[in-house]
Amino acid sequence: MKIIASALCAFLLAPIPALAGGARLSHAVISVHGTGIVSQMPDVADITVTISTTGNKATDVTSQNNAAYERIAAALKTLGIGANDLRTAGYNLSYNPPPNPLPKTVNPYVHFGYSLYRSFTIHVEKLALVGKAIDASIGNGATGIYGVNFGIADQHNARKKALAKATADARTQAQAVAAAEHLRLGRILSIAIDGATPRYFPRQGMAVQKLMVAPTPTEIAPSAVAVQAGVTVTYELLP
Repeated sequence: MKIIASALCAFLLAPIPALAGGARLSHAVISVHGTGIVSQMPDVADITVTISTTGNKATDVTSQNNAAYERIAAALKTLGIGANDLRTAGYNLSYNPPPNPLPKTVNPYVHFGYSLYRSFTIHVEKLALVGKAIDASIGNGATGIYGVNFGIADQHNARKKALAKATADARTQAQAVAAAEHLRLGRILSIAIDGATPRYFPRQGMAVQKLMVAPTPTEIAPSAVAVQAGVTVTYELLP
């Protein structure tokens, strides 16, 4: 369903096609799109972590990568973050054969041999642990932190609030248009729900190099999360 930024007001003059149950209207109708946004501080977060290892043997590369992952998992466990809170996002083992003969000048950013790239998210339900989880990951073999996404655990409750606001917004708009035309709102003929979509503020990223030399523990300030919902309501207009 297309969301329109401003109110969508369409007058349909009588007679109009039969409604459900065979009933017909003799009055104009108005359809209005309402929007509701609920913004609140988050209570959960997801941290994206990567581990990259390289080597000449696939077994060595995978062994080193697995060892780093296990160290990170063990360190997170001491923080109360269990294995169920670690979710694999990507796992890619590749091989780049060296040229023959080798060039005299080799690009330092190009690796010949095996490379294993693993990415996973750490789900944190206590925001005070976000910085500690990042430090635990970096200190035990993580090679990248690709952002922190904050969210709301109870999406259902936020959705209800956003829908209530959207419905009230639709009625306010419809009443304003009806009053301008010296009409009044009648019964509701239909309601269509667009849905509720969480809108996260830009996630916060950081460089691993900075974290490795940071003299103080990492602290990440949470960002507010907005949940938006839209409804299209059709009212009968009465004289």
